[in-house]
Amino acid sequence: MNKKTDLSVDAIKIGIEDKLYYIIADSCIGCGKCEGECPVGAITMGAEKREIDPSICIDCGTCSVVCPVGAAEPVLGERDSIPIQAIDPDKCYFNPGCALSLYKPEVPEMMLNLLHEHFGQVKLHNICCRNDPQLEAGSVIINNCAGCDRRFRSLYNGIRTVSYWEVLDSIPDLKLPDYGGMTVSIHDSCGYRHRPQVHRAIRSLLQKMHIKIVEAEFSGTSSVCCGDNFYGAVPNEEVERRIQMRADQFPCQDVVVYCIGCVRSMTAGGKTPRYLPDLLFDRHAEPMPDTLDEYHSKLMGYIRSHEGARSH
Repeated sequence: MNKKTDLSVDAIKIGIEDKLYYIIADSCIGCGKCEGECPVGAITMGAEKREIDPSICIDCGTCSVVCPVGAAEPVLGERDSIPIQAIDPDKCYFNPGCALSLYKPEVPEMMLNLLHEHFGQVKLHNICCRNDPQLEAGSVIINNCAGCDRRFRSLYNGIRTVSYWEVLDSIPDLKLPDYGGMTVSIHDSCGYRHRPQVHRAIRSLLQKMHIKIVEAEFSGTSSVCCGDNFYGAVPNEEVERRIQMRADQFPCQDVVVYCIGCVRSMTAGGKTPRYLPDLLFDRHAEPMPDTLDEYHSKLMGYIRSHEGARSH
């Protein structure tokens, strides 16, 4: 019998990226659809039922969509955020993420200034999440990017995180643009899929901007990948096919996203991406015409060139 993997939230270990997200429950009927659709081969037949190898899983959520009986279940437990009131202002930093800094270099300062005006003198932290954040224990990083949040809170000891959107939503009477009932769907990012507190904050902010939300079938904690996470795991043609499949699931033409990679995916899928930081500042979200290879090449080039960046 295969050794059983502990997939409880308590099993998350500092220094290992938190990707313990799905498990095949005992209600599995053995149809094999999850194994056949998994793009990275993370699902295999165990002694009694199929099992997911968390070291291979890319957290795309495909298994949960194709399972006819709902046996591909998310691991129970909410990845918590540090309570806003528990943040030490002297150890509080804002990290915009490499993709935002690359594609919209003027926006991080706008987001930081908004924190300065309404929250406190948060310091800019622009070290990539793939590197030691070089912060003392007890530091808090306010993140825009879901992937950055996941890595900072699970890879580095003594670091707590909270999403930018939770912080903004906690600010009373924050002045926001009025979109007069614009109707949108929302694509929830992979790294925040298991953080419903972020989903709640984002929807609250959109409602405060008088934006009407029409939820897709797969949203919030049931959201699935926009397709970009498949890059490098399957041929580009298959990535684009999955991007189109995801885009087609949204009932609205306008789709709110809060990840730059998701902006590219929604553009490629024929949707109109509404990037949340752009909505915040009443800016038009520019479509991203980059091919998959162009986008990932630019992003990795930026990450490598900023490995020596420091917080300030």
